[in-house]
Amino acid sequence: MSRSVVHDPTDWITASSIGPPGDRTFYVQSRRDGEYVALVAEKAQVRALAELGQELLERVDITVTPDDVTGDQELHGPVQPLWRAGQMSLGMDPEDEMFVLEIVELVVEGDEEPATARFVMDLERMIGLVAFAAFAVEHGGRERCQVCEGLRDPLAGCMGCPLTNGSGPKRI
Repeated sequence: MSRSVVHDPTDWITASSIGPPGDRTFYVQSRRDGEYVALVAEKAQVRALAELGQELLERVDITVTPDDVTGDQELHGPVQPLWRAGQMSLGMDPEDEMFVLEIVELVVEGDEEPATARFVMDLERMIGLVAFAAFAVEHGGRERCQVCEGLRDPLAGCMGCPLTNGSGPKRI
């Protein structure tokens, strides 16, 4: 049986990817008391996590925007996943504004008992998770331009920067 994990509460959590667009591997990664745990996830799972997270946050009158993406949401490496995510669920306790992400390991039917992961997070961590998960899926985890804060294409440079007229690397 694979290792089960409980981070209650988690000190930090993210959902992101490693690799170039078209060849990325997605992960959910959490930290508690200095211990990092990473699980492999599918892009569709990370997208669903971002969408469901936004729906839950709307219940407490919070809308996640790109401005909620922070620099401390990148994966911490080296990333060594424990196992691959199968079923994922996300819930909340609106009175305490606490959120729970539960993930069940993907196992071949009849193989072994699946491991589980339970990540409990406060509102601040939930907002960061939802914002960065959406960013990672939609923009390939691309960095922002230091000049105009637009998305940077790793090959073409900034896409929309006034210094490049959106046409490629900066020309000064």
